[in-house]
Amino acid sequence: MIRKELPINLLILSDDNPRLDKSFGEDEAISKMLDNQNEKLIELAKDICQYGINPLETIGVYPSEQFEGYYEVGEGNRRICALKLLNNPDRIKEINPSFCSKFKDLRLNFSVPESLDVCIFDSELDMRHWMEIRHMGEQNGRGLSKWNSVQKSRYMRMQTGSDALLDFWDWMIEKGVLSEQAIRSVTKTNWQRILREKYFPFLKIVFNKKYYISESDLQLFTERIRCIQTHLEGQTVAIVYDQAKIDEFYDMIAYELYGVPYLNVIENEAQAQIDLDTSNNFDDESSDGNNTFGYEDNSAESLQRANQLDNPEEETNDTNNQNGFQKDIFNNCATIIPYGYRIGTSNMRLNKIIKELKKLNPDEYPNACGTVLRALFELSAKVFLERCTGEDQTSIEFNQAIKKAADLLKNQGRLSNDQHSSIIQERDNLRKIFNGYMHNTDAYPSSMALKNIFMSHKIFIEECLK
Repeated sequence: MIRKELPINLLILSDDNPRLDKSFGEDEAISKMLDNQNEKLIELAKDICQYGINPLETIGVYPSEQFEGYYEVGEGNRRICALKLLNNPDRIKEINPSFCSKFKDLRLNFSVPESLDVCIFDSELDMRHWMEIRHMGEQNGRGLSKWNSVQKSRYMRMQTGSDALLDFWDWMIEKGVLSEQAIRSVTKTNWQRILREKYFPFLKIVFNKKYYISESDLQLFTERIRCIQTHLEGQTVAIVYDQAKIDEFYDMIAYELYGVPYLNVIENEAQAQIDLDTSNNFDDESSDGNNTFGYEDNSAESLQRANQLDNPEEETNDTNNQNGFQKDIFNNCATIIPYGYRIGTSNMRLNKIIKELKKLNPDEYPNACGTVLRALFELSAKVFLERCTGEDQTSIEFNQAIKKAADLLKNQGRLSNDQHSSIIQERDNLRKIFNGYMHNTDAYPSSMALKNIFMSHKIFIEECLK
């Protein structure tokens, strides 16, 4: 292989360019290149006129077997095609008058080279290895390694001094919000999709060419972005593919953390700020990060508002029948608790239990579902009792916890006589069923039984969680 300067008119476009179908002669090769590259060939020609041939990429040629003294182009057919048309635009006057005019305009405004340095190989075979290195991908490190989207952003930041997303990542690492490993476990595309302006109020982000989070909002932001990162880790773009998917994703995050849709979180926080500004009376308990904006309020009105925000059509159809929509989503549901069923609390552990019961299929995981459902009943009752009495309820047994909670709910007018009687009469059966699942070496719960248990007593659980 030798390097030499050759006139462009001695270089012939390849008839066997892998980019194109086989050609018969250079005119046909040019025509096919125009069809294949279209406006990209014009952009390449503009860049050549303005900056010259890229010195980091060598043109590779070898002696033509058909025409003595000429050389066939093995590497660089696009660049040579652009140069040939810059030197002689009339070659395509008949087949593409529009492009002919564009190349003529470029020729008038820029100086076009008539020769260039090339690498001359003995044959196409001698070039083959280097063409494979250039065009066949990374090949475990042998080939060219292209920059990924993050690396491209790093390069652009080197040129401009700033990149909003990279700067945001660096800030989170510096603040200890997320580790670099956690950030890298989520694709750049997914970060860009979830960091949309619509969701900034939920994330506590203010954006002005950069992402800003105030010190007062850092704790809430950290809690939410960590939850988001956990659910996006290792996921493809399908999880947040479009606006509907992103809304659904943020609702999942809000339900896991607070038991209500993300729009309700934003609304509650905005109202809390208005109340604070109005009263100018700062409440220390509201800023400790545990339950700042009253997410314990899962009243029927609140749940109805949640349904209206996410499912306006269902709300309209269900105005006179509150249980009608719930009955529909329970019908043929594969899990114990349907995903769209509005239930939640400020207690993080109970929210995680509810989330598991919305994900696990009892046909596949009956033992896990039976155990988790028992925990939901017992812990819901105990959390409710602790909230009402202020006393620790850890040591009381299942039966006692259910009875005390049911009695208290009835006295408060939150359970009807029938609902109270139902849970009281069946609490011992529930204990035996759950304990039987856990301690019997042969029996395991049926999925239908588990679903019916929740369906029969979901009002009790809902009232305990409010």
